[in-house]
Amino acid sequence: MPAGMFPLGGPVPREDIVHREDFLISLISRLSAGQSIILSGPRRIGKTSLAHEVLRRLKEQGYYTGTVDFFRMTGKRDLATHIINACLENRTGLGKTMDALKDRARAIAGTAKLAVKIEDLELILGFPQQEPDEEKLLDYALELPGVLAERDNKQMVVLLDEFQDAGRIAGNDIYKRMRAHFQVQNKVAYLFLGSKEGMMETLFGDRKQAFYRFATMLPLPPIPEQSWISYITHKFNSRGVGTDRDSLVQIIDKTGGHPQDTMLVCSEIFYALLEAGQNKLSREMVRLGYERAMLTLTPVFDEMLDETSRPPAARRVLRSLATGGGIYSGDKHPNETKRAVDLLITKAIIEKKSRGSYAFVEPMFKDYLTRVFA
Repeated sequence: MPAGMFPLGGPVPREDIVHREDFLISLISRLSAGQSIILSGPRRIGKTSLAHEVLRRLKEQGYYTGTVDFFRMTGKRDLATHIINACLENRTGLGKTMDALKDRARAIAGTAKLAVKIEDLELILGFPQQEPDEEKLLDYALELPGVLAERDNKQMVVLLDEFQDAGRIAGNDIYKRMRAHFQVQNKVAYLFLGSKEGMMETLFGDRKQAFYRFATMLPLPPIPEQSWISYITHKFNSRGVGTDRDSLVQIIDKTGGHPQDTMLVCSEIFYALLEAGQNKLSREMVRLGYERAMLTLTPVFDEMLDETSRPPAARRVLRSLATGGGIYSGDKHPNETKRAVDLLITKAIIEKKSRGSYAFVEPMFKDYLTRVFA
């Protein structure tokens, strides 16, 4: 049985990117012109998939590209190493060029082509001959995209994923340090991704922050219902499964069109159909697939609730929003409630729709909460 009809758990293949072509073209046009861009939003809505597709297309056009993910880094040396490897892979084709540079004897004993590349890097790009301390190594890393692009006369685009975590990794001064290097790199554009919208907005929108107005923030547009319906219909039909519009609309209503939740529900529906020996989508199968997806997401939602239940006012706000109550009605502590709302927005759990009106970013999380608070 073919696996993975609906992609889960990471960047999706280009053929599974739904209704993003116009947005992709806009991103590529801006980055090609040297404009740095910010994509912010909660995890699991497709930012990384779009960013990887942008870099793939730019690389096909001859651009240098690099990807640095801050999420699992542990310190300044780790950060520096990741940046250097991401840059030099354009030259060497190696994912861990730093290892080859350190073990020069092994590189020379390998292919002559690689040995020449290593020597070129050492002589022309000024790679430190001796093991530098982490501060010098980090400065070299931050300068390298510009040096490499100028040396090879290439335009370069660097993806910085979970950028808001840079301060956790290297201290808050890292933003000033990065800005000092990035702003003089004429042939390099940066694509910033962050899952904590509030922090990203502060980093790029607060006059006191080093990256104030450094990049343009582009909101990720929602996927229209009809685009989802067309995509899901095509995927099911490709496996001999018939569909009907009512069942498809039911899927989108339940997930709110949240990219990964929609993919997960569709995947669970597909496997439920296989197990039942059926080849026609139905409302009952949608219900079954949805409940299976909810079971899969429950540990994720348990963790989200635990992370956002402190202070206690945040839990009260979540309960009120999930059960349809007013956030401030009868509230004796409006300032605490306001701080809780701001926290939930910062963590991309809820979003402001209008004055005094808020909604859950992920409708399935709302459903989870209604069950918890029932």
